[in-house]
Amino acid sequence: MWLPLLLFCLLVVVALLIAKWQGNHWRRLGLEGPFGWPFVGNMLDFALGRWSYGEVYEEIYRLNPDLKYVAFYRLFNEPAILVRDQELLRQILVGSNFTDCADNALHVDQHRDVLASHNPFIATGDRWRILRGDLVPLFTPSRVRQTLPHLARACQLLREQVPQERFEAKELATRYTLQVVASVVFGLDAHCLSSRKVGETPSRWLEWLAPLFQPSSWSLLETIALLHSPRLAWIIGHRYVPLPLQHWFRDLVEARSGADNLLQWLADSKRTLTKDELTGHATTLLLEGYETSAMLLAFVLYELAINEDKQRRLHMELDEVAQRHDGSLLNQAALAELRYTEAALLEALRLHPAMQALQKLCTKSFTLPSQKSGTGQEFKVDLGTVLVLPVQAIHLDPDLYPEPNQFRPERFFNQPPLGCRFLGFGAGPRMCPGMRLGLLQTKAALATLLQDHSVLLADRDRMEVEVSPCTFLTASKKGIWLRLMKRVT
Repeated sequence: MWLPLLLFCLLVVVALLIAKWQGNHWRRLGLEGPFGWPFVGNMLDFALGRWSYGEVYEEIYRLNPDLKYVAFYRLFNEPAILVRDQELLRQILVGSNFTDCADNALHVDQHRDVLASHNPFIATGDRWRILRGDLVPLFTPSRVRQTLPHLARACQLLREQVPQERFEAKELATRYTLQVVASVVFGLDAHCLSSRKVGETPSRWLEWLAPLFQPSSWSLLETIALLHSPRLAWIIGHRYVPLPLQHWFRDLVEARSGADNLLQWLADSKRTLTKDELTGHATTLLLEGYETSAMLLAFVLYELAINEDKQRRLHMELDEVAQRHDGSLLNQAALAELRYTEAALLEALRLHPAMQALQKLCTKSFTLPSQKSGTGQEFKVDLGTVLVLPVQAIHLDPDLYPEPNQFRPERFFNQPPLGCRFLGFGAGPRMCPGMRLGLLQTKAALATLLQDHSVLLADRDRMEVEVSPCTFLTASKKGIWLRLMKRVT
């Protein structure tokens, strides 16, 4: 009678001892950090959908100000290292330790996700260098200038579709960026900014792509699968690019225009690309090109709506530059002169980074200095260890950015982001190759919307935007609701 109860108690004790042993992994190795709880490690709030993964990392970063790096535990009690020190960040992203952890720790099955596996951000080993090398020539200053006619056409459509009532900023921004990317990448018209007639079929670009990175009932599981567990990805059948989209992207590549567009430039490049490689690059250019820029445009409009003094300064710049260019803001010279406008975009990206953290995988063992300056021993990082670079935490560090939660474009005015304090586009050999085009298309849209309008909150009683705790890329949980008012000049 007592034997089953005794066995149960024994199993509980053994389980607790194992959990304690696993949760003290780093302490046994002499590193400081929080205790790791069974299954959830130090990420309970993320696992329950209460905090985003960036907020969890920000909390760990904030609670350990005296450490260069923090030994902590990701989901499934996986030992990991969160890097705080700017010099260590530099060594990992651009310095002597870059090759030791060049791979990004993302779980994408290249057999199930053939097209996504061609994304240089996802690819591993030596393959990412080859794939990135294909894309870099597309974004030289001269090539980016050649995309201006595409941007100008999309901005003209945007001007014609300026909302007259309250609108959701991310939805409008997505329609614009999809219009741009369809034209720039494929030479096609996505019909995302056209007035739709009653009964007319909606644009497939909007129907399939607009919801892709937005919060859903599956978002948390998909994010966990992508960042933490290939086994979970297999169980739920997660694909970074859903199978119907993979088939559609192949059709788009076949239907592309032969005129001036990124795919045509790729097809004409020195390296002969296979059909899968060309379609994979098209997928990367499309997905990376529309979502992050749309998110940035939505958030900068929101920040300008709640910071009226910054919006006035931006209006002054738009008026001054337009006056010098006969009222036009969409030519190369005018866009280059919009320095405060660009600073506002960088500041919005600092406050709302698309990726809240970068996660690097150790592929060659290397040594970190002691956790505290002047004390302790060096630490050897083992193969397979994940190093977390907490982008959101770094961007909101008051030691790096005084009053970090304030929207102050002046931080970036007339000076580039310095060191690894700003990681909105990453840094080093694996930073975003399309940064120039992403900023240019967003700047053009912002100038188009605000040249003749002021942006305001749709509801003055709702100042805060709630960020989804479940998505891989930063997204608003309930939308960003704004309105535009005609300026009186």
